[in-house]
Amino acid sequence: KIVLTGLLFFAIGSLKAQTNALSNSPYSAFGIGIPNTFTTGKTNALGGAGIALKSDDALNALNPASLGAMPLNHFYFDIGYKAQLFSLSQGSGSSRQSNSTFSNLALAFPVTKKSAVSIVLAPYSNVGYDITGISRSIEGSTAFYTSDITANGSVNSIDLNYGYNFFNRLRLGVTGSYYFGKTEQTEYNSIVGYALDIQRENRYNGFRLGAGMQFDVTDKISIGSTIKLPTTLETTQNSIISQDYDDDITEETSVKNFELPLEMGFGTEFKFGKSYAVYADYSRKLWSQTEQEPSLNSYKDQERFKAGLNFIPRPGGLYYWENVEYRAGVNYDTGYLNIAGSDVSSYSLSLGLGLPVSRSGSKINLMYSYGRNGANTNGLLLEHIHSLSINFSLDGLWFRKPKYN
Repeated sequence: KIVLTGLLFFAIGSLKAQTNALSNSPYSAFGIGIPNTFTTGKTNALGGAGIALKSDDALNALNPASLGAMPLNHFYFDIGYKAQLFSLSQGSGSSRQSNSTFSNLALAFPVTKKSAVSIVLAPYSNVGYDITGISRSIEGSTAFYTSDITANGSVNSIDLNYGYNFFNRLRLGVTGSYYFGKTEQTEYNSIVGYALDIQRENRYNGFRLGAGMQFDVTDKISIGSTIKLPTTLETTQNSIISQDYDDDITEETSVKNFELPLEMGFGTEFKFGKSYAVYADYSRKLWSQTEQEPSLNSYKDQERFKAGLNFIPRPGGLYYWENVEYRAGVNYDTGYLNIAGSDVSSYSLSLGLGLPVSRSGSKINLMYSYGRNGANTNGLLLEHIHSLSINFSLDGLWFRKPKYN
């Protein structure tokens, strides 16, 4: 309990203190940034698959219906941390960037024998980039000026999920999400020996509803689906213009609200004996149906294909390594951007371990993945991304009387 309380306060303080760049991708300059792909527990190492995965031994934040399988008198707590190394290349040029931050904070507890509630706090999207040496012409003149642009920030979400178990095979769930956060961009301009700096701060907030379903076809086969309704994030922008030999100018700029699209997902789970489980998911986001600003006309529908394998040598065995979970996954994303006629797609491969830390079911979940995003052709930028994540997935027993022989 002491460790759990310490982790909770440490995580909350760290999440509040996050003001540094949470991404190192120039592609985060579009919209509200790069979507966060990290989540709770074992699903990170399964390529992100898990829509049909039940929350019977750990919290699964991908589908609220999974909470219908949560056992009574248990309490789940999950805190995640991630670190990423970006190797960027365009033409003959290259650079390296890195970042690290908390990826999620979540807890779940049962309400009745057939239902449970969870609360999940996590980034929804991240912004972080530095672009230097941009040359622009001065209108009405043959002269040029240079600009450097830096940006950081994130949009976060708090999800309240509820799942209920019907007939011991069908589970239904609902989720309500509140989005909040800000992004900051600073543009440094040097114009014929004079400095002109423009700071822009965008703030976002909004609500969203979603639902999920899981159904056990047999004891070895399960299916699941999720849906998140489209919504609009209210957007406000404040600007500060600083220039030589004059006072700063502060103004509130009218900007169009940002739209989140309809999202749908489908998943399956196949179990082979007691040791093997295979997961496969498909999801689609209908970005083309949103009406963004004219500069965002490059948005397109996004599809993701995810698959993962989970292996336990001997579940319930006497020796430690017989109960360790070995995981592998693959993920392909068609992307949501089309730049200069080229889609910005990505793929990743992942490996992971689930290390038991107690007989109650608590685990330390480790994951490493390698991915590629974009391309080194048609003016695009290619990103090689190495990611590490660690999730402390704790399972506590509550309201049980101690027994003595």
